[in-house]
Amino acid sequence: MHQVLHPPVPSAIPIHEQLRDGCKIDVHGRVEHGHHKNFAIELLSGPHIVLHVNFRFHHEHVVVMNSCSHGAWGPEVRHHNPLHHSEHFHLHIHVHHSHFDIDVNGHKLGTFQHRFPVESVQALGLKGDVHVEKILFSGFHFQKNWNATVDFGHGGFIGYGTTSYAPPAFSGGNQYNAYH
Repeated sequence: MHQVLHPPVPSAIPIHEQLRDGCKIDVHGRVEHGHHKNFAIELLSGPHIVLHVNFRFHHEHVVVMNSCSHGAWGPEVRHHNPLHHSEHFHLHIHVHHSHFDIDVNGHKLGTFQHRFPVESVQALGLKGDVHVEKILFSGFHFQKNWNATVDFGHGGFIGYGTTSYAPPAFSGGNQYNAYH
């Protein structure tokens, strides 16, 4: 298991090994009051958002799941938002062969079918009105040093979660180039 404590928000936390069936990501945090009125937890792959889980607290009070390729969003999958402001939560993402299972506080929120190869995921993105206490990664082989620098075939997710963020583009000759 790999653990990240109190990561800054916004940020993109590198995932050093490929996601596969059986991998799990657990995010423990607290909903914050803020001007965004939402927060998102995303699985990132270069210019793509493989999984977007957006908790909205304004007039809709829903959770939106989606994916995005080169700025083009797919069809939204909507669920009731079980969270409220200042509430602690445990978000559990379980990777399966064909889909993600997403649970909140021990209750199934929903399922999201893969629209991209899960092997392409490079980072976990955090943004919006949320305080993250810890992230746990389990079910990986853990054959690499998760504290080392990783070459993802692009310049990184610099500025992720800010208005000036420009998603990275893959450069040639890297294993992740196959997923662009």
